[in-house]
Amino acid sequence: MTDEPARTKLIEFLIGMGATEEDIEQYANELPSLASVVLLRPGKERLTLAECADRAGMTVEEVRRLWLLTGFADPAPDARVTSEAEVSLFQMVKAAGALFGEDAVLQLSRVIGSSMARIADAAVSMFLVNVELPLHVDEADIELAVAKANVDAVSFIPALTEAMGLLLRRHIIAGRRGFFGVQVDGGSETQRLAIGFVDLVGSTSLAQTTTLAEMGAVLSRFEELSYDAVASRGARLVKLIGDEVMLSTPNADVALAVASEIVEALRSHRDVPPVRAGLAFGDVMTRDGDCFGPVVNVAARAVKLAEPSQVVMSAAFRAALSDTSALRSMGPKSVKGIDEPLEFWTLQA
Repeated sequence: MTDEPARTKLIEFLIGMGATEEDIEQYANELPSLASVVLLRPGKERLTLAECADRAGMTVEEVRRLWLLTGFADPAPDARVTSEAEVSLFQMVKAAGALFGEDAVLQLSRVIGSSMARIADAAVSMFLVNVELPLHVDEADIELAVAKANVDAVSFIPALTEAMGLLLRRHIIAGRRGFFGVQVDGGSETQRLAIGFVDLVGSTSLAQTTTLAEMGAVLSRFEELSYDAVASRGARLVKLIGDEVMLSTPNADVALAVASEIVEALRSHRDVPPVRAGLAFGDVMTRDGDCFGPVVNVAARAVKLAEPSQVVMSAAFRAALSDTSALRSMGPKSVKGIDEPLEFWTLQA
């Protein structure tokens, strides 16, 4: 429990940074983190959603909808949760809707909101584990030390947001594609892609026999190897799904090379279990940065057929390869969710 002189020093520090009495009352149970709130929250004037809507020239329902779909809880009518910065943001979204279509912009806003939430959660976790936790061991005046550490951490935010803007530009350039060869149906894009899943073998039993820290280290190494293999060949890591990665690329040869590299890297790794991979090829619906459709389902089924350190692929994937000499047929296989048996292939042992 923090003594009164220490709490007084903390409050004086926060007020010196710009915290108000209302802030001190609102964050009474988490005062050290108020330092980052004061520095991070955009705009100086606090507005309700209704006031924000009025200044943006929008209805309250339009602003509320944007607020919710970007990942924030529905506030009370009199809660001052926004600022003049959000006024400009909402006006920009409305203007973008006039160019690209309202539904498309709202869909992109959802993707941005969920992506920002994930980045923010990773950043907060990094601070807690690597900065705040050690302070609890080494510092006597812990709350003031944490508050000051919050200030130091927030000083990196301008550089982080600049880096994110740079990376976004680079990824848009890398992800560009011409209209020809791309199909659009019902507002969704369809591309001809190779889809791959790479899955850690025995991760459930591993989780029961290792500490959380050890399991975290295994997943980190698996993710690192997967990212490197995917990025180095110009493929795309669609998402991480716990102990599994999903990748995509228009080139079946590239997909096989990526999957094979990850498999070989973990065939006899000292700390990380082996993996298995499943690959399929064909028309894939791409939406919100994710991939959907029968080809994705076939790839997900293929990985379940694979043995440890094995790559299994659909017949359509095999047909898209430039060299099939190292493959052998596994014969027809019945897979869940698909009526007819499908033929799968694997690399020669």
